[in-house]
Amino acid sequence: MEPRLPAIHDEDLVRDSPRMRYLVAERLEQIWDVCESHLDGTASRPDHRYVDTALKVLARMSMLYRLDSPASAPDVEVSPVDTAKMVETRLKELEARLKPPA
Repeated sequence: MEPRLPAIHDEDLVRDSPRMRYLVAERLEQIWDVCESHLDGTASRPDHRYVDTALKVLARMSMLYRLDSPASAPDVEVSPVDTAKMVETRLKELEARLKPPA
């Protein structure tokens, strides 16, 4: 009789996704470490195949860290009056720090 694999449910995926993302990133870093000497010219016998692999690793890492999607702006609406008050307050704080002690 074949051993039965445990069922994987959606809540398992949600719970384990940070750990799996970490493991994938760690393994991609290990591959990058092998390829790096071929990129910077320190390998005894440079091989162009490692350069191709390094490019693929960078593409996977950027997908993993979601670097291809734009950063989301906060959903907080700030009025121009609030922004002006904040800038004025910060400028006064900066001027106070820059003034020599009397």
